[in-house]
Amino acid sequence: MKKFEHNSPRALLETLQPGQVCKGVVSSVADFGVFVDLGGAVGIVDVPNLSWRRFDHPSQVAHKGQEVVATVLSVDLEREQASLSIKELQQDPFIDFARSRFGSTTSGPVIKIAPIGAFIQLEDEWVGLLPISELGGSGRTVGVGDTLNVKITYINMANRQVALSLSSASTNSD
Repeated sequence: MKKFEHNSPRALLETLQPGQVCKGVVSSVADFGVFVDLGGAVGIVDVPNLSWRRFDHPSQVAHKGQEVVATVLSVDLEREQASLSIKELQQDPFIDFARSRFGSTTSGPVIKIAPIGAFIQLEDEWVGLLPISELGGSGRTVGVGDTLNVKITYINMANRQVALSLSSASTNSD
């Protein structure tokens, strides 16, 4: 079987199709994403397409020299680059969270107070909102750092939202 040789980055890009899986090597990391060498052509993975997990900088997800497998999102022949997604080939951990935690009771610290309610840090990186209506009826105030016992009552997959209700009358301050 003869190996197809690409004479130019453009020739390589012309063979790529949206939805196609490809391999490449991270050539550099920037604040907005990573550049991937696809064998002479440039692929770019922007921040939203790097990972399902939260991170502060793309260097927490990928590093120069790392081999990556990605899905082609689009090809721009004028700019001679492909838009890629690493995230698309990863399992969304929010699915497992929703499947296993909906309706369950847990506890977590209040990480932020807002006019709409208190944001509670749940396991891993998930955050849920305890609506202000839940707090108003309890006759108590809560502060950042207080640990609350809550029930996961609503999960919206499309918006990645978790709503909570108070599951007991106890609040623990640290």
